[in-house]
Amino acid sequence: MPTRTPAAAVTLLLIALGAAGAAGCNRGAEQQQQAGERRPDGSAPAKPAPQGKVLEAAENEAPAASARPQAGAAPQGGPARIEIPAGKLVAGSTPGDKGRDPTLEPALLEVELGGFTIDRHLYPNDPAQPPLTGVSRARASELCQQAGGRLCTELEWERACKGPEGTPYAGGAAWDPACAKAPASCVSGFGVAGMGAALREWTASDVAPIENLQPKAAAVRGATASASGVDHRCARRAAVDPTASGEDIGFRCCHGAPNAASIPSPQWQQTFRRAEIGPQQVAEMLALVPQLRDLGGEISFFKEPDDVNTVLGRARTRLSPSGAPASQPEVNAPPNTTLTTSPLLWNPVPGEEVLVVTGKSDDDAFIVAFLKLPGDRYRIASSLLLKGDPGPIALGFNGYVRRRLSWATCWDCRGESGNVTYRDDNRVVITQK
Repeated sequence: MPTRTPAAAVTLLLIALGAAGAAGCNRGAEQQQQAGERRPDGSAPAKPAPQGKVLEAAENEAPAASARPQAGAAPQGGPARIEIPAGKLVAGSTPGDKGRDPTLEPALLEVELGGFTIDRHLYPNDPAQPPLTGVSRARASELCQQAGGRLCTELEWERACKGPEGTPYAGGAAWDPACAKAPASCVSGFGVAGMGAALREWTASDVAPIENLQPKAAAVRGATASASGVDHRCARRAAVDPTASGEDIGFRCCHGAPNAASIPSPQWQQTFRRAEIGPQQVAEMLALVPQLRDLGGEISFFKEPDDVNTVLGRARTRLSPSGAPASQPEVNAPPNTTLTTSPLLWNPVPGEEVLVVTGKSDDDAFIVAFLKLPGDRYRIASSLLLKGDPGPIALGFNGYVRRRLSWATCWDCRGESGNVTYRDDNRVVITQK
């Protein structure tokens, strides 16, 4: 039987993100499908074909320059209504962006919108008066109709906020806290004032339901003055009861024919699928990650079932205090858990897919999680490097457990196993027990 190098002799390097979160939730019989099995609808294992650059984790990106209130945009100095030309909007955000909720924000959804007109300020569109709040969405719609307009759709709101250059925040690449104090003085690239600055805003659009997760609700955009910086992003959506009448919710009116485009809600997918991707493809991806490009050596995957049996065998035969092998009871994976060394495509929540890969390079073993982006592009989410430990590493998953899978070089051995967790803040972390 194989012996195990003491865990204390192994150097572990955790890259990208922090501490672990809680396990996920259950889903129905669909999640009983084991990775790699053909599902009742005929779908097969995923076949990733990575394209282009692997994006850096948001936590490791250089801070963007702060947005600045645009000069020459004094409240009384511009038109009361802003003409927004027809054009393309890249709605939503990039998977892994700080503050992003994948169940609400689409992943870089491209839509063509027709031209429309939007009020420069929140209703009553008069910078000398405070915005009207405390009304339901139906009442807001009535007031816009009385003013000769209509409530804006949420995609119209997002285009007006992102401006012609598609900036993440109204007026720039980063949030300027000064805009929360003087929202009327902060304008988007199109010249619309106060978008996402100090109040949430009703839109005419609905958030489509997600089974067992999200009921149908009104789509609200923007953020309150006290919200965290990332909540002021133009892409941020909230699902709110349309009959609510909060003092933190205002609205603005649009004019012209409404755009029919809408945001579809993502749905639950199979929790885990085998991903048919080769070691060379993974090597090319790792070479694009600054923290991992120096792995060196040829990337290879572990063998199945031999290396899975090795991981279980290490748990059965452990070193006794005297150094002699000590026989242990039979060790197996928990019920409903599958052990594999194959790459997995993981769907922890609707709207999010994560490619989890384990392998080795010379004497170093690794686990890497990549967020899947549109166009088969990827972004590093988290990684764990076992320096001086060639593995093997096995992954353990249960289709009923949405937000967590396990990893081990010695199954369930302290210091030699851990979890890959999708946290409540929508971050992926790889941790050691």
